[in-house]
Amino acid sequence: MVTRRLQELEYAIRDIAVIANEVKQSGKKIYHLNIGDPVIYDFKTPAYICNAMARAALEGQNFYVDSLGIPELRNEVCRYERNKNSIDITPDDILITSGVTEGIFFAISALIENQNEILVPGPTYPVYINYTRFFDGHPIEYEMNEENGWEPNIEDLRKKITAKTQAIVIGSPNNPTGAVFSKKNVKQIVDLAGEHDLPIISDEIYDQIIYEKNYACPASYSKDVPIIGMNGFSKAHLATGWRLGYLYYYDPENKITDLKENIAKMARARLCANSIAQYAAIEALRNPGTHTDEMVKKLRIRRDYSYKRLRQIEGVHVINPEGAFYLFPKIDFKEFPRWKDDKDFVINLLKDTGVCLVYGSGFGNHGKDHVRITFLPELETLEIVYNLLENYLK
Repeated sequence: MVTRRLQELEYAIRDIAVIANEVKQSGKKIYHLNIGDPVIYDFKTPAYICNAMARAALEGQNFYVDSLGIPELRNEVCRYERNKNSIDITPDDILITSGVTEGIFFAISALIENQNEILVPGPTYPVYINYTRFFDGHPIEYEMNEENGWEPNIEDLRKKITAKTQAIVIGSPNNPTGAVFSKKNVKQIVDLAGEHDLPIISDEIYDQIIYEKNYACPASYSKDVPIIGMNGFSKAHLATGWRLGYLYYYDPENKITDLKENIAKMARARLCANSIAQYAAIEALRNPGTHTDEMVKKLRIRRDYSYKRLRQIEGVHVINPEGAFYLFPKIDFKEFPRWKDDKDFVINLLKDTGVCLVYGSGFGNHGKDHVRITFLPELETLEIVYNLLENYLK
């Protein structure tokens, strides 16, 4: 007997990888543009961070540590967030997690039960949808306007707030669209949350991977709205496999003290995040290096090339992303009736060409008729991929 919550669990980003592995066994070369992992391409974890991790292991830091995170790292994260976003928090407001994904799990487990609702961007990172359903809740998508650069539709968000709403999620830069929410819209969402006495979950994992627009941190615009911020070391510090992230609680009026204390219980129940990775993260924050800036410079070139190529393909409509490393083009399936939907298209494309994308419907209802493409690979690989895609659609 398997529970319904597990039977219904889906994660398109990794589910398509299972099919890709099957196709690979037939001898076909696979072009992985489905996983947002820069380290598997030509972006390497800086040696000085790796050395800090190795040093921690060799010096014997291989034991269980504080469930909330080692004090030195919590101090550094606090300092980093205070300097970056000018927010008033203390080390006691920091919880070190096994990646942002665990932080999402903690927050939603504390907020959702009994068919309650959480408002998520549409489209959104699928874990928000999965975990909300896992805890017997309903993920409600508020529209992001594709024709307006995937900015959130504030009026649609307002209409979807009900007595069952427990929190509003802001994902900026957004996965899968790459949209960076404007300061005006972030402030409006914060004001709306305050009006309805709701906390905000702010997913900030891509906040250092931005091209033209400035990043607007929700906590910077809040006087009384509690913000559960989430960030980590996977993307900006190129340490995806280390599985290290953190939560911060910005709570000026102590509205979510109970939530914070009970999430700490769950953190203690799972023991602790990776100990030696935490010691390496201290080094990453104290000596940030140049690797993030260098990555963004490379990615801007790859983004521009990808955007140009996709715009040249008839029947494909694409918005230029302002952050992260994804494009989310829409495919006009009226022009391509061979495929019944985006999932059917992605699976057939993979089997016929080896190009592995993610079907947009895996990111929620607003992702239908889209595909997510990561532009992390080198230009030579991207050229091959877009040639295959263009020829396939022709």
